[in-house]
Amino acid sequence: MLPSFCNQTVERLRPATKTVRGSVVPDWGNANSKEINGVSMQPASTSLSTDGRVLGISDRYTLFAPPTADIKAGDRIVFDGKPYEIDGDVRIQPSVLNLDHIEITLRRYNG
Repeated sequence: MLPSFCNQTVERLRPATKTVRGSVVPDWGNANSKEINGVSMQPASTSLSTDGRVLGISDRYTLFAPPTADIKAGDRIVFDGKPYEIDGDVRIQPSVLNLDHIEITLRRYNG
């Protein structure tokens, strides 16, 4: 259980699948969504891509969610109206203090 300050809500998007030229690929046009409550989105880092002009901005967050949250690698998270990709795997963080949670690194590139 996460502390009471974990009071934000995100939307989890999970793609359907389709077959394209013999390969099964994500179908984001038919993704299903689920609201995940009791989370905390914490800014992790941001960076700017330039060559004398702004080419793009990379934004990273760390999502802390309850251990029962239905989130897995390959999903996307929508926070504050912006979609983020999961970068890596969903990490389970057990705790001896009854603060078990999952921790997820998110990234968004705009450029």
